Amino acid sequence: MPPTAIGGVPGGSGGVHFFKKPNRLRDWLIINLGSAVFKAWFATCRVKVIGEEVYNRYGLRHGAVVAATWHRNVIFLIWFFRKVNIMAMISRSADGELLAGFATKVGLLPVRGSSSRGGRTALQKMLAFLRHPAPGEQATIAATVLDGPQGPRFVAKKGMIVLAMQSGAPFVPVAASCHPAITLTKAWDKTQIPLPFSRVTVILREPWVVPPDLNEAGLEILRQEVEDALNEMTREADADVGYREPG
Repeated sequence: MPPTAIGGVPGGSGGVHFFKKPNRLRDWLIINLGSAVFKAWFATCRVKVIGEEVYNRYGLRHGAVVAATWHRNVIFLIWFFRKVNIMAMISRSADGELLAGFATKVGLLPVRGSSSRGGRTALQKMLAFLRHPAPGEQATIAATVLDGPQGPRFVAKKGMIVLAMQSGAPFVPVAASCHPAITLTKAWDKTQIPLPFSRVTVILREPWVVPPDLNEAGLEILRQEVEDALNEMTREADADVGYREPG
């Protein structure tokens, strides 16, 4: 069964502007109804984790962790990591408002910001979150998408790598794919949403430990390593589920 292609208008944190003007009542309805639908929908998916030992070690038991993925799979991954103590950076756009509402509904802690707006403040909040976890928390994870809020697609930005360097937390890359899937073909990130009962593969790799004294040249080398690894992981996940991007 091929992916389902659905068009959209590019822009915003989710790659698609569903509405032009904010409306609190409308957004409340979308967040509450949409969250209920997605939670029931995603619960039917058959999820395979490659690198489960990494998930168990860093997602469930380790202290401070920095994690990052590509924008394409953020909707499903918010649900997937719902049982983990995560602060997720989500952009301040109108679409980000809906995504942040969904994240809150499933149990994540959103902090608003991106590389283009409010990112420095958001990273400072994440750094404090990593350095001062809540009592009793086994894992404290700061996460975001590396190619947001508007791309370029599959090109990593440096912010979360800097956060790992400043916090001393290991940096864990995460990739995912699904099939059959809805693909928002006109979104800049080609947003991918699994259909009910889809196969979903989530891949985690061993983390980088970023040296605290890494200079700008070293940071760029590491940024490229992270980008290459995430793209390789994405291709592996696509192949594992049999996903082929439409168009």
